[in-house]
Amino acid sequence: MKKKLLLTFLTICILSCSKPKEGFTIKANINGLKDSTMVYLFNGDTWNMIDSTIVLNNEFEFAGKLNDPVPISFIVKEHEIYPDFWLENKEIEINASIEPLSEKDINFNKLSIGSKTNEVALRYKELTDPIHDNTGREYQKISKKIITKEEFDTYADKNFDTIKKVSLQFFLENPNNYFSIYEILNFRKVFPKESSQEYFNLLSDKMKNSSYGKKLDTFLSTKPLEEGDDFVDIVAENLKGETIKLSDYKGKVILLDFWAGWCVPCVKQIKEEFPTIIEKYKNENFQIVSFSFDVERSRWENASKKLQLSWPDFSNLLRMGSNPVALNYSLEQIPTSFIISEEGKILKRVEYEDNLEEELDKVFNIKE
Repeated sequence: MKKKLLLTFLTICILSCSKPKEGFTIKANINGLKDSTMVYLFNGDTWNMIDSTIVLNNEFEFAGKLNDPVPISFIVKEHEIYPDFWLENKEIEINASIEPLSEKDINFNKLSIGSKTNEVALRYKELTDPIHDNTGREYQKISKKIITKEEFDTYADKNFDTIKKVSLQFFLENPNNYFSIYEILNFRKVFPKESSQEYFNLLSDKMKNSSYGKKLDTFLSTKPLEEGDDFVDIVAENLKGETIKLSDYKGKVILLDFWAGWCVPCVKQIKEEFPTIIEKYKNENFQIVSFSFDVERSRWENASKKLQLSWPDFSNLLRMGSNPVALNYSLEQIPTSFIISEEGKILKRVEYEDNLEEELDKVFNIKE
């Protein structure tokens, strides 16, 4: 009996010891950092600060768990150090010193060991950096009056075409990794949709079902909203934590306003144009609904209070670049507004350069 119990115990120990560790660990040793220096971990996809710690004996450590690998920066404000790399659920080792980390354009990917995604990012960077460097050197010639601004623009356009070609080839040759799919999303308005679809078809089921794969699938399957199309519903929370749906306001003419507290022209438009719009159409069946692309709740809240927003204002606090709402509405810049009919049909997409009041006058048959 004792032998059986001992055998069972040893079997459990072997299985538990051989089981891979879940989550990530970042173990860093940075020579030159003072004890108690604060270090912050920043998620480059969501643009949120996700953790912080202090330095002790030149060392600091972060631990956690990710759904999918993400681009990460650890921030040491005191030394203006913001190195970025790809983090995944593995043990990541970082060994360096203050001096090289403080250098401009330091390739931190080389100093971060343990992330397979990071290795792909490094290969891509080594492939494209020389092209970017050529553009930078050419730009410096403008101030020296060696070339004109027009000549530089021609050169830069040509180099950008090279970047697109080299990048697409790299992604197609290296499809099943999180870096490539993340970058394909970033290039989604640059590459022809057919090229992005070709890339998506190369993905494994695992990658297609990742958070990035689902976003790419949404982009590929969603056609740009045109006049006469039904609006795409949005569900998010307001600053009180209440769930708001765009469809709650169906039955009124909706001005769907996409904005953010960090967006200067957005704030300017709300401050200068919206009071006039509210007053002018106060007797109409009209409702403004604002959706914020802020990722910091405090920034969104402060901007909303300063602007005294009195209409529905909600957000999912996700970065615009990979936000499903932005993908559904084909947004590349803000402020952008959509005028939606009482029946829920898109009447007009209004960019910042357009005359918003003039477009609303057309809807309400108002003639000046």
